Amino acid sequence: MSPRIKRLVKKCEDFYVCAEIGNKDAVGVEFPDDRKTMYQYMVHGRISLITIDNNSFTTKSHEANQSSRYQLIDVKEHLYHRLLLSAEEDFYMIGFNTLNKNIDWDGEIKKESFNGNNNSWLIVFDGSPTINGKKLKRFDYAKLEDKFYNVTLNDGVIAVFTKKCLF
Repeated sequence: MSPRIKRLVKKCEDFYVCAEIGNKDAVGVEFPDDRKTMYQYMVHGRISLITIDNNSFTTKSHEANQSSRYQLIDVKEHLYHRLLLSAEEDFYMIGFNTLNKNIDWDGEIKKESFNGNNNSWLIVFDGSPTINGKKLKRFDYAKLEDKFYNVTLNDGVIAVFTKKCLF
């Protein structure tokens, strides 16, 4: 069986989330109009992202390991570019994508309790964290409010994305 990449996409109110699962040696292509991923989280595996612009190529490798477990990868440099994904190992990654190119987002992994704001969304990337007494699972998401969020990670990974307008 030849290497494959499976892509799952969920459109949410202000953004969309994609998950890509692939085999070692799989190759994927994204075209400029489709490349809207701003942040990626590697659940496991190792990949290279190769940007193709005119006659130049840039390559960035990303790997899931213990030191990257709580790392959100900023991939804004690849927005609206031709991109080639090359899998060096079986992989699973989750991407956060903008719906509108006039809106930028800040993203960060939260490891402890925090204060939310009305321009932010929370997404669970891994595990079963508990937030304000509610147990969550991978891909659960919620619009945040201007209040305190009590977090117990339970070996989970959560990210908060905050919208900022560019105009």
